[in-house]
Amino acid sequence: MSTMNEAQAAKWRAKRTMGKGKYVVYYGMLMWGLLLTLLFTVVELLSQQTFSMTWLYIRLAVFGIIGFFIANFGWDAKEIKLTEFDKLKEASRPSPSKKKR
Repeated sequence: MSTMNEAQAAKWRAKRTMGKGKYVVYYGMLMWGLLLTLLFTVVELLSQQTFSMTWLYIRLAVFGIIGFFIANFGWDAKEIKLTEFDKLKEASRPSPSKKKR
């Protein structure tokens, strides 16, 4: 697993201030859920020249749940990468030298 660079770590630190719950709802359930629902609805319209409100609701529920898991796993993966980045950064710092009198 690759670690983050300084820019990615700073971006993640800023984004993680929203908290895991809001992150999962916004990036998972809303972003993934709505985008996939829209995509599959457009495919339905283009391929079958019809639109079903029932299928729209089903897609929203299913893709919202899928988005929940995607964002949840994404949060955990980024937290692990940030921890690894911080450990590597701490290990690469020179240790404070002792002053001799």
